[in-house]
Order: sequence, then C-alpha cells, then structure tokens
Amino acid sequence: MKKKDNKKKKNMALVKFSKFLWLISLVFMAILGYFIYDANVLPMKYFGLILCVFVVLISLHGIIVLKKNTKVGVLIVIDLLTFVFMTIETLAIIKINDTISFLRNNLGLKYETNIYNIVVNKNSSYYSISDIENKDVYTFKDLDDFEKVEEILKKKVTVNILYDNNMIELLESVKDNNERIIMVNSGNYDAMVETDENYEKSVRIIDTVEIKTEVNTIDNNLNITKEPFVVYLSGIDTRSGTLPSRSLSDVNIVMAINPKTKELLMVHIPRDYYVPIHGIGINDKLTHTGTIGGVNLTMQTIEDLLEIDIPYYVRVNFNSVTNLVDAIGGITVNSDVDYSFTCWTNASCVIKPGLNELDGKCALAFARERHAYNTGDRHRGENQEQLIEKIIDKVTSSALIYKYNDILNALDGTFETSLTTDDIMGLVKMQIDDMSSWKVSSYNVTGSGAMLPTYSYPNLNLYVMNPDFNTVNEAVNKLDQVLGTVNEETN
Repeated sequence: MKKKDNKKKKNMALVKFSKFLWLISLVFMAILGYFIYDANVLPMKYFGLILCVFVVLISLHGIIVLKKNTKVGVLIVIDLLTFVFMTIETLAIIKINDTISFLRNNLGLKYETNIYNIVVNKNSSYYSISDIENKDVYTFKDLDDFEKVEEILKKKVTVNILYDNNMIELLESVKDNNERIIMVNSGNYDAMVETDENYEKSVRIIDTVEIKTEVNTIDNNLNITKEPFVVYLSGIDTRSGTLPSRSLSDVNIVMAINPKTKELLMVHIPRDYYVPIHGIGINDKLTHTGTIGGVNLTMQTIEDLLEIDIPYYVRVNFNSVTNLVDAIGGITVNSDVDYSFTCWTNASCVIKPGLNELDGKCALAFARERHAYNTGDRHRGENQEQLIEKIIDKVTSSALIYKYNDILNALDGTFETSLTTDDIMGLVKMQIDDMSSWKVSSYNVTGSGAMLPTYSYPNLNLYVMNPDFNTVNEAVNKLDQVLGTVNEETN
C-alpha cells in the first residue's frame, strides 16, 4: 500500500512538473516569436506559417500534459522533447539577438572619426607623448574642427601649436630634422607613405589624436526593395586599426542594384584614375580624394565621372581583413603570374603561381602587394577585388554556419556604411520572399599610365592612369541599363 502511495505521489509530482514545463515552453516560444518578428526579415506569409506551427505544437503539448490519465512514460518523453526544443529556442534567440545587435551597431553611420598622427624623426629623442612637453608642434589646419583637435592634444601634453600652410612641406620637414614635431591627419600621412616608400623608415609616430564628429544623416527617400539604387564600395588601406574618415581608397567599386530585374553590376575604377576633383576641378588620383575630403568627396568625384547619383556607401578597412579571413578558416586565391614572389609587406608570405591557401596575415600581404608586378597598383587593385569576392563567397557559404559568431566578431567595427538596418533587413526580406536568382556582372574602366603632377602633390610627377573614355562611356551605358534610366529617358 505504501509503495502504491509513493508511486502515486511521484506520478502527481511528474504531472505538476510537466504542466510547469509546458508553461515555461509557452514563454520560450512567445519570446522566440517576438525576436523573429522584431528582426523583420521574414515575409508575413512565412511568419504566419511559423506562428501557426508554434500554436499547433504548444496546443498539442498542452493537450497531452493537461489530459488526465496520460501515461507516465508519455510525459517523460514529452518532457525530454520539451527540453530539447527549449534548448534550440534559446540558441535561436541568442543568434537572432546577436545579429540584430551587430546590425544596429554597425549599420547607419552615426559618427565620423578622424585621426591625427604625432610624427617625429626616427633619430629624434622623442619616443612618447610626454617627451614633447613644452615643445612646438607644427600642423596644418584642414576641414575638421581644429579647436577640438587642439583641445584633445593639450589634454595629453602642454605644447605650443603652430600652423603651416603647406601640407607636403610639413610632412617632409620632419624627415631631416631631429627636433621637428608635426601633427598630421592619418590620411595625409598614409598618402605620403604611399608616395615616398622611404618616408616610413625615416619617421616615427609617437601618439595619435582621435576626434569623433556626429554625422547628420540624410534621408534618401528610396525604397531599395523596389527602386534601383547605387552603392559605392571603398576598400581603404589605412595603417591604423580603425576607419578614419579621410583615408586612401585602394578599391573603388560602384555597385548598381536593380531589385525589380534582379541585376547587380559592379564597375571597378582604378585607384590611380586621373580625374578632376569635384568642386575643385584640378586632376588628382581618385584615391587621393579620400584624404582631401573623405568618402563624400570621392563619391561626388565618381558621380561626376560616371554621371550617376550615389546615395549609399560601404567602407572596409583592409587592415581588418586579417581577423575575418582567420575567422572563416582562410581563403584560396589565384596568383595569375608564372613566378613565385615574397610579399614586400610580410616576408613570411610567399605566393606561388596558381592557387594559394592563405591565412589572414598573408591574405592582407597579397592584397597590398604591388612590387611583384609589372603593372604595379593596377595588379594590386585586381588582387584586392579578387580577395573581396573570395571572402564574400566563403562568408555566404552554408558550411560556415557553425562559425557564425566568429564571423560577426571579426566584422564588428571593421566597416562602416550609410545603409541602415531597415535597408538591409528589407533586402533580406525581399530575397526570402521571392528567392529569385540574381544576374551579377562586372566591368572595369581602364586607361593608360603616365607620370604627372596632381592636386595633392603639384611639384611631383606621380604615376597616374589617364582614363580611356571609351571604357568610361561604356560603363555609363551599362549603369544606365541596369538602373533603368535608358528606358525611362526613351519613354
């Protein structure tokens, strides 16, 4: 009799536990439903279907555990299944939350960052910011709020700030003067390093000043799930680990996207393209426009060249590619020359003819290599385009789902874009809704090399590429076709 009573008590306890577990599973399912709704990437037809499945499952679960005389064995199986489903639901909630947080933190540019390097001669006695106490610091007043720059510097050290009216002379002045101290925008510093390969060997950066400026966002009034639009992709080669607003742009890709016809056209523009700077009219390398006026000036200059409006941009720091490539387990690139070479930025990286498996540091070295090629920067640009394509291919591979968190962590803070979370979610939702395939094509504008002075370096002859306007006009036609402007004008 006692055994029967104990068994009955245990059964009653199990029934109570099963009912409690059902209520908890109801809460978990409601939370997951909310997160799926909040993500706003599922079309209503799919969200409605998932909701119906949730209701059916939770109803069946309730019927089983609330029904009298349900066998103990059935309750145990149901409870075990409930634990499994709740574990899956928890993981799904975490993944969705991580994704939404990542997108909201990285999409929709809120601040612009500019970095100023404190530069001294390599042979000077200055090794840290404290070494320049009460010294003269020479600088060049550019487009930033220089009162803020001065304020931040003077919080670090007491100095006397003097202004120079020539950026190039300022940068060169520290090469042969052990006492000279200068403060220059990191974009101008990088441009000098690119122009004079010995510059970096003769100077030393002892500190930096970073300022952040709030960005006034402009509503483009575009529904990018229904209207054709253009995105400018800029791959910058900054030597800092951040994304300063003014920097050289090594990769310049204009992407025309038509959600109606499912067409995507990528137009590649060489970094050394010799074009008139928007609003100035004097020719310079396209890459230099990023150091003069940031991404907006580069976009405006490209708009003049290709006769289009570019409402959106994405900027990617190539120095941050190391973490991403390592996170996805490396990439395979093709070296299209018939000889091996050692990368000049990293002697441990040797590239062989044909396919090469690269980790993050060697992928970056490959992307920055130009000395190994007869066409120099042109070939480097092609390698960087290949690198972007290979990374995109691998990141979008279903085999990398288990590295999901690693990829998000590697991407966090390595890019900036004017596209908002709603823009990206809208595009994903559109694609899920119709699952249509896209027609992807690319086109390169070309030109001929020359040694000419530029707006940035008027007293030096630098390598530039004079545009072949036949290819430019062809690019304009292709863009018009994808964006639908040809048909609109015809009608």
